[in-house]
Amino acid sequence: MSNVAVQMSMIDITLNIIIYVIDFGSLILDVRKLVVSLILGIVEGLTEFLPISSTGHMILVENVLNCMDDSVMAFTVIIQLGAILSITKIFWNQLYGMGMICIKKIFFKQHDDNNHLCIRHILLGTVPGIMLGMVFYEKIGLIFELTYIMYGLIIGGIFLLVGELCVSTRASCVSDINNITYLQAFLIGCFQCLAFWPGFSRAGATIGGGLLVGLNRRISSEFSFFLAVPIIFGSAVLTLYHYRSFIGLMDALLLIGSSIIAFVIALFTVRYFLKIVQNVSLIPFAIYRFLLAGGIYWGLMT
Repeated sequence: MSNVAVQMSMIDITLNIIIYVIDFGSLILDVRKLVVSLILGIVEGLTEFLPISSTGHMILVENVLNCMDDSVMAFTVIIQLGAILSITKIFWNQLYGMGMICIKKIFFKQHDDNNHLCIRHILLGTVPGIMLGMVFYEKIGLIFELTYIMYGLIIGGIFLLVGELCVSTRASCVSDINNITYLQAFLIGCFQCLAFWPGFSRAGATIGGGLLVGLNRRISSEFSFFLAVPIIFGSAVLTLYHYRSFIGLMDALLLIGSSIIAFVIALFTVRYFLKIVQNVSLIPFAIYRFLLAGGIYWGLMT
């Protein structure tokens, strides 16, 4: 065999090895992306509607898995669509009723929403967050760090304890979601703005805010879930539109899979949470927040 033939043979072997390594590396990368997306879907479903900060948990998981980049952060926002679909399924009758009341008012001039939760309540509870988000949108992203999350967990936990204190000392609370006033809806919407601090928790801000303005735990939780629909849906759709050109077929499949996981887990989480808050205070959630903040502090110091 001539030297030229030997050299050509060596080149072929080298190229085959390189191709094999590239293919194997791509496979590992795809498996890693699959595992990360599954974990994020599970965490999203478990934490989105509990007063423990889903954003804080997501950022913490991203740090642990060493996958902190814009694409992953966008991924965690988009899969919230799956979690929010669980709310539409659980509360479909109420959401449908609100929609019909709105349609009757606009097209048939029927004013029968005086004693019912209606779209106006949701708008009043949503507008403060939208306005503040438009003003501070670019600056909010600058505080998505573990240190800020740690403080957000602590302050949000104290906020829950204050809400529990108000409930325990109040003679009576609103126990029917249809009895929420426009003022209460607006004030809860103002409290929701606290969730722009990562780690504070949107659910914690709205549920705790509901307790402060006179709602009981279950009604505060239900109204918190209703407010989540426009806020989370809008945020997820805008993020999806912004990153649409960067989403390939594999990314789309991972998004769909993670969203389905988030949907299923959130479905069980919300139903179970509504059962326990009728008889159990929010103090265990506050304690969990303090412990998690302590764990983050320990991790940052070591």
